[in-house]
Amino acid sequence: MKYLFRFIIFITILFYGCSRRFPEKINIARNSFVLLNQDSSNVNFPFDYKGKILVATFIYTNCPDICPMTTYNMQQVQKKLEQKNINNVQFAAISFDPIRDTPSILKDYASIRGMNLNNFSFLTGNKKSIYSLIKNFNFLVLPGDTTQVGTNPVYFFTHADKIYLIDQQGRIRNEYRGSKLDKNKLLSDIKYLED
Repeated sequence: MKYLFRFIIFITILFYGCSRRFPEKINIARNSFVLLNQDSSNVNFPFDYKGKILVATFIYTNCPDICPMTTYNMQQVQKKLEQKNINNVQFAAISFDPIRDTPSILKDYASIRGMNLNNFSFLTGNKKSIYSLIKNFNFLVLPGDTTQVGTNPVYFFTHADKIYLIDQQGRIRNEYRGSKLDKNKLLSDIKYLED
């Protein structure tokens, strides 16, 4: 009897584990946020991405380390998907520094990095919307002290290092370390959601 019980538990764990590659973590589609992209066009986030797989992150353009690496890693995934002719994936980098990261600054940031903006958007918005969105994602960001250099304030943020994989219904399905992204893992997870 005890072996039968263990066998049933084993089969249940095996079946449950194999039937779901990764769980639904957070449904971000419960709320909607009006943001601006790099072209100053309104984006209704996340509803404008419904029906598409979304790879998203939070950045700020004055970041000296993590954000450029995260953006580069997302760009590399974008290129690999293009080579594989997988076109149901959108990318979004949302600034948590909306005071400095205006649409034109985000456009310059994308241009300097040679970003393909066909399915990659850089987003900003008012501070209240951005920080409500950050809270929805459980993303950690803390502003540092501000100093003055001439007439310009200089400040940095301590922040999480995450890329999110969001399914076609607006549910976060997985998180990855952005600056040291395992690109093959993300590509495999995207393929899984696509099937």
